[in-house]
Amino acid sequence: MEELQKYKQVFDEFDTSGDNKISKDELKAAMSKLGYNPTEQLMEMAMEELDKDNSGFLNFPEFMEFCQMQPPPDAGDAMRKAFQDLDTDGSGYIGKDELREIFKRTGNNVSENMLEKIAVKLGGEDGRISFEEFLSLMNNA
Repeated sequence: MEELQKYKQVFDEFDTSGDNKISKDELKAAMSKLGYNPTEQLMEMAMEELDKDNSGFLNFPEFMEFCQMQPPPDAGDAMRKAFQDLDTDGSGYIGKDELREIFKRTGNNVSENMLEKIAVKLGGEDGRISFEEFLSLMNNA
């Protein structure tokens, strides 16, 4: 019961409009405050996945599901460190050159064509993997 009250308190903090629902913009602002840098594409995907009643907002049960999908704070720190270790140029993305190095380190040489396909599959059209995409990949692995 106490945990439920904590979630409700957080829900109310995220619900800055006070309408007992969380919009995509409110969710994005809250995630930014928590140190995440969610892309518009990620927010669209999150809302599409979590908004079960297709209202365009997250109600409290939908918000609870969202919270339970998030890694614990210390796991997030470990994931951020792992991402930074792979992002050798410090660009904030894992690009094709860095992917190539990852494959080489694991003893797997891939063709440029295959590398391009992998980069687009993992990172979208730009072929760069953001931290949010990396987290999603790791959470679904």
